[in-house]
Amino acid sequence: MTATTTTAKLTAWAGLVIGGLAWAVNTQLGEMLATTDCISAVRPSAVISAALLAVVLIAAGLSWWRDGRPSTRADRTLPFAARLSALTALLFAFAVVLQAIASVVLSGCER
Repeated sequence: MTATTTTAKLTAWAGLVIGGLAWAVNTQLGEMLATTDCISAVRPSAVISAALLAVVLIAAGLSWWRDGRPSTRADRTLPFAARLSALTALLFAFAVVLQAIASVVLSGCER
């Protein structure tokens, strides 16, 4: 396996892996930072959600870009994985957007 195929595989699956991890981190931090959101006027959960949303969208863009690149493999596995990964990353981005809206609407003092 060459470095080119390894890079191609990593960028093809970036949206699925990075998007899922970013969503999980955002969910956990949203649970842990409720008290901080209540005390602070800055709303760190919203700031973190915005940063993680950017990460998820960049990962989706990487996967989408990989789909347009020529593949060295004869089969269609890598383009399919890239499309699946990019679309899944968009679902994760939607979940992160909903969590960001919730952190803006709710102050954290509701518990």
